[in-house]
Amino acid sequence: MTTSTPHSHIVVGVDGSTSALHALTWAGAEAQRRNLPLTLVHVIDHSGLAQGYNLGASASFFQHLETDGAEFLSQAKDHVYALHPNVEVSTVKATGKPVPVLVELSRNALMTVLGSSGLSGFTGMMAGSVSVSLTAKGHGPVVVVRESPIPAGGPVVVGVADSESADSAIAWAFEEAAMRDAELVAVRVWNNIPPGYVYAYTAWTAMDSTGEQQRQEEILADQLADWQGKYPEVPVRRVVAIGHPADVLLKHAAGAQLIVTGSRGRGDIAGFFLGSTSHALIHKATCPVLVAPRT
Repeated sequence: MTTSTPHSHIVVGVDGSTSALHALTWAGAEAQRRNLPLTLVHVIDHSGLAQGYNLGASASFFQHLETDGAEFLSQAKDHVYALHPNVEVSTVKATGKPVPVLVELSRNALMTVLGSSGLSGFTGMMAGSVSVSLTAKGHGPVVVVRESPIPAGGPVVVGVADSESADSAIAWAFEEAAMRDAELVAVRVWNNIPPGYVYAYTAWTAMDSTGEQQRQEEILADQLADWQGKYPEVPVRRVVAIGHPADVLLKHAAGAQLIVTGSRGRGDIAGFFLGSTSHALIHKATCPVLVAPRT
């Protein structure tokens, strides 16, 4: 699933913003660890910029965007080489809507890395639009990088649910933890009723919560067993909790160097671009978030 091919590379969005710089720094370190090249992408969306302008008089403005785009890519390339001189870097400057461009570029990429917000030069590149859409339409995992510092010694956290993308999330989490020599914290939330409200529901008053907790711990152990066999060097801490999945995972993400989640969970409403838990992590987690695709 994550095995690199001779043509594998990591795609990272570049727009000159501070957020994109953090994403670029993260992607450069990832490329160094994996011995993969980086493809730096800048997309100019003229369709959104045309509104309100006299197009006949704004040719110089659009040329300015082209010039800025080339400069953003040049500076980004220099930034990568300064940190990781052995990483191979290529650039792509495209005109169009960011999501279709990135979806196509993700086809041959190992992963796509974006900042949590951006400038108008990469129109819409923020957690509420491009990254959310890309996780639904892209051909691989999407990593959203926040601007907050990333603890070097923190664990990798993975949310383990009953979903089509659960095994993919576990696989990516083990691989990332192994590359970082980090502890893996595997979190399974077995209901989304806040603990303080459990006994307000009659169905819960008759439930053997101790027995259910034990059953959920066994399920989690089974979900992880094969991967622990493949990565025996990765220390694993299993957590089974009651609460809203997003709240529980956000708590464990504090101090983590990466959190991994699937793109859609069991309880998500049909038609959502992205599972509600993944959506919350992208918007609120302080550490980078890797959203694994369904396999």
